[in-house]
Amino acid sequence: MSDQFTEVTTQGWLQRLGGSLVAALIGLILVPASIVLLYWNEGRAVDAIRALNRGAAAIFEVDAAQVDPQGNGKLVHVSGMMQPTTPARDPVFGVTGDGLLRLSRTVEMYQWKEETHSQSQQSVGGSKTTETTYTYQHVWSDQPIASGQFKVRDGHQNPPMQVRSATFNAGEVKLGAYRVDPSLLNKVTDFTALQPQSAPPAGYQASGDAFYRGADPGQPAIGDIRATFTAIPAQTVSVAAAQSNGVLTSYRDQNGYTIALAEPGVVSASALFHDEQKSESQMTWILRGVGFVLMLIGFVCMTRPLTMLFAVLPFLESLVGAGAFLAALTLAVPITLLTIAFAWIVHRPVIGGLLVLGAIAAVYLLRKLHPRRPIPAAV
Repeated sequence: MSDQFTEVTTQGWLQRLGGSLVAALIGLILVPASIVLLYWNEGRAVDAIRALNRGAAAIFEVDAAQVDPQGNGKLVHVSGMMQPTTPARDPVFGVTGDGLLRLSRTVEMYQWKEETHSQSQQSVGGSKTTETTYTYQHVWSDQPIASGQFKVRDGHQNPPMQVRSATFNAGEVKLGAYRVDPSLLNKVTDFTALQPQSAPPAGYQASGDAFYRGADPGQPAIGDIRATFTAIPAQTVSVAAAQSNGVLTSYRDQNGYTIALAEPGVVSASALFHDEQKSESQMTWILRGVGFVLMLIGFVCMTRPLTMLFAVLPFLESLVGAGAFLAALTLAVPITLLTIAFAWIVHRPVIGGLLVLGAIAAVYLLRKLHPRRPIPAAV
């Protein structure tokens, strides 16, 4: 079910110019912020690499059957049955189960959601006419949607979401003879679907694998709630963590990086560290991409006032806008590489030097993309 509302607005050239000045100020914030993010990310990546390499080299093997006093204070690797003394339990819905290490509930509410679609057209003189269509539809969402910020609020109000998603850990958890600290238990994340065995609480009914609050699960109404559950049962788990007086907890490297690795099954120490290094590499590249995009957006925003000066003629605005984007790209690529290179020069000079050469090559190649101006013929 959905409905629509369409609004047509027109901005004059002066209004658009004022907006471009605001965009330029935002760009002045985004560019240095992206540089800080990129530099911090490289430092974080280097710390992770060094800590994981040191950890893999210093790992101490222990047996889960009994606490090994020789492993106290060290980074240890152990595989064994991880099981709780008291199983995890949802205090609101009363859901639990034998041997549950962790229990997660996902709560969704049937709500109104606003989606917007805009089409704009520039006119001679610099004005811009925008047609915006607001579409309102019913969706299940595990986050409350703020209907008070909708363009059309009447008839699209969402009630408060009084119960939210949450995760619950078991009481005391042991891996063989060792106690497991919550910081390590939180690294066990292989949740699987759980069919509640208890009766639903007052106001709810059972609907498949879910607890449902509402008149008819087949015809949901705004404000209806459904809760589903996943859990991690007792199982064999392999960990790499600090051993502290019989407790397996997070290990803190000399550079401050925390090591707490856990995977289901019997997994070797080398495999645990390899998987964590792969995960850290993925995160590093994601943050690099975020930093680059923020920098590119920042430079594009900074060029908006220049683009607006030519907006009196639509084709000039498009032409200057394309040139401004190319200029922003020409700046964003080498500055991103230079920032990464500088961070690596601080931590690893050889790799940093190679990145500097890459930045210089990027500047050269990007300059080739700029159209050359024709040389005027001699009179």
